[in-house]
Amino acid sequence: MNLKDWLIPDEIQSGTNATLNMFRTVSRTSNFWKKQLFAAAVPFLIGGGASFLLVPDVSALQDKSQLKDVITNVMTFSSVLAGFIVTLMLFTGRTEGANSLDVDQANNYISKVKYLIFSQIVTLLVYLACIFSCLWWLIVFGLQLKSCYLSMSWHSTAGLLLLSIFRTVLLPLQIYEVHDFELQTLHDEKYAEYQKSLQDFLKDK
Repeated sequence: MNLKDWLIPDEIQSGTNATLNMFRTVSRTSNFWKKQLFAAAVPFLIGGGASFLLVPDVSALQDKSQLKDVITNVMTFSSVLAGFIVTLMLFTGRTEGANSLDVDQANNYISKVKYLIFSQIVTLLVYLACIFSCLWWLIVFGLQLKSCYLSMSWHSTAGLLLLSIFRTVLLPLQIYEVHDFELQTLHDEKYAEYQKSLQDFLKDK
């Protein structure tokens, strides 16, 4: 018996296997990891850079209570969006139109759903990272640690906030993509029914 069967719970093993299978599917596109890193790094660096230009040293501000309110609001914003993305992940791929697909269409649909879920997982991780960054800022602020930690935490939170907004903008497009598939499948079904009824009519003639 493998050591992992003694130490690692079955739900972790099955979840890991499913995740690896998802990565194998979504990483088939060219330069997959480079594109993902670039799309994450650019908004993060822009947000953090803008924060540094506007507020180079957070500790130099006399009244930090307003910054605390901003951090709390950002954390609330990220928490609400995290709950929404989890709900969206539960319903992604649950379309009635998938039942009428042939084998080739089903394979394409499965790959598309896996990619959408992967993108939503990345978005969820960004939200969670933003929440943890806010918590770290509050901890640093509350314990009055070194000022460099306060500034670094503030700038990283700004970068993660802009990245969260960027990932949030993608969500309506992903929702539309699922609905577009459903509508296209409905159109194909109705067209097939029309063709069949027309053929039956011509046979009767």
